[in-house]
Amino acid sequence: MLLFTLVTQSYAYFPFMGEDAQTIGRPFGFELENNLTYFRYYDGTYHQDYIFQLAVGVKKNLDLAVFVPYSKFYDGSELEGLNDSGFYMKHVPYKRDFKFGYLLQINFDTGKEGIGYGKTTGNLNLIGEIEAGGTIYNANIVYIKSGHVEELRDSYGVILGVFKEYRDVLSYGVELKVLRPEDRDIQVLDTHILAGVVYHHKPNKDIALGVHKTLTEHTTFVDYGVLLGLLTSF
Repeated sequence: MLLFTLVTQSYAYFPFMGEDAQTIGRPFGFELENNLTYFRYYDGTYHQDYIFQLAVGVKKNLDLAVFVPYSKFYDGSELEGLNDSGFYMKHVPYKRDFKFGYLLQINFDTGKEGIGYGKTTGNLNLIGEIEAGGTIYNANIVYIKSGHVEELRDSYGVILGVFKEYRDVLSYGVELKVLRPEDRDIQVLDTHILAGVVYHHKPNKDIALGVHKTLTEHTTFVDYGVLLGLLTSF
């Protein structure tokens, strides 16, 4: 049974599912993230993740990052260990009133048997973002390359988000994600909603909290989840 459920998304804009159009903004600027997630499935099973991520600014509009997830699954018996580690490049070449960029990610076959994909996979996010009246509107077109893995197919979909800021102290928003499931036997769309808030505790520290709910019911889908993260920049 394939247990990998990180949805091959990076965590650059944790706790949100889509990618924003922001970059670190300077060469050799670093962002260190420690993120925790808990997801409960419709069939009563659950899994937890700890994700370590380190990103570095290469140019004003280009970031590189590596991430290492550790996962724990429970479906009557427990299975835990390293999940598939990965690397991504985020490039936002157009930054004006409308921002456009992309994120290209590779997930390496480093996960423990029964946790990871068992093969190297990847995904691409095309990112568009605009700000109007103090509100940020964000859209991602997502393509996940996993059809070469047994019983899976390539997945694609969209993520739409609306975000606001409050006095440089809080960022908050809501997202809707609609994807074709990777499992070839599932014909219903995988639809999620997520509400999240990021507290800018200090100029170089953010604390993130997200609540996730799936809108389409299937025994293999996540029912709900909670996400908690800490970002330090230096």
